[in-house]
Amino acid sequence: MGSSYQVLNRSIRFSGRVQMRSFRSILGDSSAAKPILAVIVVLLLITSTVGAYAVLIAGSPDKGVEAGDKVVVNYIGSFDDGRVFDTSLWSVANDSAIPKSLFFTLRGNETKYAPLEFTVGGYQMITGFDQGVRGMKVGETKQFNVSAVQGYGPMDASLMKTMQLEETIAIKQTLDKAAFQQMFGHDPVTSGVNNANHARLGIEARYHMESNKVVVEFIPQLGKTYQVCSSANAGGWTVKVASIEDGSITVRHQLTDDDEFMVRGYDKAGVQYGKGKLNDFYVDDVNVDAGTFVMNYNPEHKGRVLTFTVTLVSVA
Repeated sequence: MGSSYQVLNRSIRFSGRVQMRSFRSILGDSSAAKPILAVIVVLLLITSTVGAYAVLIAGSPDKGVEAGDKVVVNYIGSFDDGRVFDTSLWSVANDSAIPKSLFFTLRGNETKYAPLEFTVGGYQMITGFDQGVRGMKVGETKQFNVSAVQGYGPMDASLMKTMQLEETIAIKQTLDKAAFQQMFGHDPVTSGVNNANHARLGIEARYHMESNKVVVEFIPQLGKTYQVCSSANAGGWTVKVASIEDGSITVRHQLTDDDEFMVRGYDKAGVQYGKGKLNDFYVDDVNVDAGTFVMNYNPEHKGRVLTFTVTLVSVA
């Protein structure tokens, strides 16, 4: 994680004896005045440049944090709307008056929160955080933004499912076991008539097995509203049965532009990721005019500008 600067320290020494003459005597010597003045100006420029270089690079006790320093910091990480997604401070994490992000969770009690220690330029932190603390002095608090490029990188497009705000499904369907599992989030019971709810839409259905196939019949109620994609940690949202006709059910997701990045959901079926599945997501890119929204399974801090408020506790 992170990147570092390599600071080049140089020391320049001048030796030899210089016989000093007054400006008046130099100016009085018309044959030598201009060349000698040019040399003096060049020397002054070199001395000034070397002096500035020494202050900024070689440094002084007040130079601030630089690569190689081991620092201890307290921090608050938030999105541009002020919601906190991570912090080292128990007083912030445990304060319900401070807005938190969709996936913010307490690590435990107060003992689980402590200042963060890392070596600057040691590839231990995301690049933007590592660079953001440079130049800070003990006791200083600094706020800075970190781009997605210097943060947690771009979103994975394969973990973003574009959905329709209005969906139509057939009342009667014949599915194989894999399709049933995807639609209902679990395997079918192989004997008798059983009940299930559509994993995303919440609509009740009856089903039974016929020749290794699952025969499903939904039982919709016109105008009924269902709470969908909810769990103990996810509030989800509602869908409404808008029409029932010609053997089909049309439902409308009750989402608006204001719900973008503000609604957390849980998908029983999930999406494949590596050797496992991801079930948690958030609602993103709601476009009422286009009639679409996105179920985004990326971590919420991926692909976003992050704001960090950092206090430098100590440096070694």
